[in-house]
Amino acid sequence: MYFDVEFYTESHRAEWDRFIRRSLQGNLFNQQRFFDYHPPDRFQHRHLIFRKKGHIIAVWPGAFRDEDGLKAWTSHPGASYGGLLIREDVSLIYVHRLLHDLIEVAKEEGIERLRCTPPPIFYHRRIGDSVEFALRRAGFTYLKQDYTQAIDLRDLPLAERQLIDRYDNKTRTAIRKANREGVTIKHNIPLKGETLDVFYDILFQNRAKLGVTPTHTRDEIEKLAELAPKQLEASMAYFNGEAIACILNFVCNEKVMLEFYIAHRDDAQNLRPSPLLVHDSILHAHERGFQWYDFGISNEPGNKVTWGLAAFKENFSMTGFFRNTLVLDNVQTWQAPPFYMPDTPKVEVDVR
Repeated sequence: MYFDVEFYTESHRAEWDRFIRRSLQGNLFNQQRFFDYHPPDRFQHRHLIFRKKGHIIAVWPGAFRDEDGLKAWTSHPGASYGGLLIREDVSLIYVHRLLHDLIEVAKEEGIERLRCTPPPIFYHRRIGDSVEFALRRAGFTYLKQDYTQAIDLRDLPLAERQLIDRYDNKTRTAIRKANREGVTIKHNIPLKGETLDVFYDILFQNRAKLGVTPTHTRDEIEKLAELAPKQLEASMAYFNGEAIACILNFVCNEKVMLEFYIAHRDDAQNLRPSPLLVHDSILHAHERGFQWYDFGISNEPGNKVTWGLAAFKENFSMTGFFRNTLVLDNVQTWQAPPFYMPDTPKVEVDVR
């Protein structure tokens, strides 16, 4: 083993969350408060900590579970993103060694499959692909490659009128129609009590029309809002005093705000509240200094693209990125591939 490794316990909570906030790719989905919203018996949490000279340099948030008849260590089945989360200054050699140690620990635990969905590259505090490069070199393969869409806020104008001019013509027209019809927005609505009931009813009915149910129950949203009140931000659109649409944004880290839910009442679609809510979220994220607004994936299981949803996002000048899920299914027989690691412990810097 190249590093000191240990499994997470409650005594590590403060240190873990402090590392997540400072790590290269850490975000809301890796914080212990996020894992806490799940019922205690839903997952067998097994988070791994890597140390060098006593300091955390990487973590693997995960849980043991059965997948396709294999004992899997998934990072993390209850979160959008996971994987090997590293300190910002970790070198490429160290990333390879971290994965080596991860696989060796997995062997000792009887794990047959390692699975992870790292956050898209724009979540990184410093853009880089060292972890995914090392995963591929170690033998991880792509189980699936989802398509997520986000808008780069860094070069957008702060003036609202100029921001709207960046959108597709249909989207500009929809936003102006919503304003002209008198649709109003309330921010920071409380995710509890009667207000949450109204919010969830809009969400549930909207998803029912699509033949699906929301990822979270009403009570899970309430609990998550209690655990991370500063990282869940809900808004609702109103017409003549009645709620007609809603949006729930997650503050993932200091760079990224993520739209997790957006929904409208079917009979209010002609008022165009959803484009107005998205525009409002983009504007507020930009004003507050976020660098990216993530609108989530636009594909479904079975390699199907949700064409209408993808087009809706493109109308806001959003662009596409991979959200990859990788697996290693030969954990118990894994051996480091040829040339995986340098021949000597110390590598001389090539200055050519």
